[in-house]
Amino acid sequence: MKMFARALSLALVALMLCTALVACAPAKDPADAEAALKEAEYVVLNDDKITPAVFKLAGYDLKNVVTGTKVSEDKDGNKVTDIVVIYYFADKDNAEKALEKVKENAKEKKEETKEDWVEPTRSGSMVYFGTKAAIKAAK
Repeated sequence: MKMFARALSLALVALMLCTALVACAPAKDPADAEAALKEAEYVVLNDDKITPAVFKLAGYDLKNVVTGTKVSEDKDGNKVTDIVVIYYFADKDNAEKALEKVKENAKEKKEETKEDWVEPTRSGSMVYFGTKAAIKAAK
């Protein structure tokens, strides 16, 4: 009976961890992410033509890219730049395949900000990166 209780506890912890990780991801629909970012006063670019065409030439099936940027000041008067970039791929396989290329792109963006940074992460057919505040705003 003790073994069953331990196994059940472990399974519940794993389930809660998975739920927490999924809850951190931006909206699954590009239009929803764009609307959420605009509501949070981010400058938003929703690209479904140029960047997807470039990715297609590289062999990836990218449907849409949503980018949000917001520059503000912290309580000490320092500039704070929040950035989020969300790539919406056609399927999970394309997202997995493109993750390394997206990591290269993220290095350039990371230099623009010194805030809490989320490295490129795949969630389903979506790959995203940016500051924690911007990712939270894209929900």
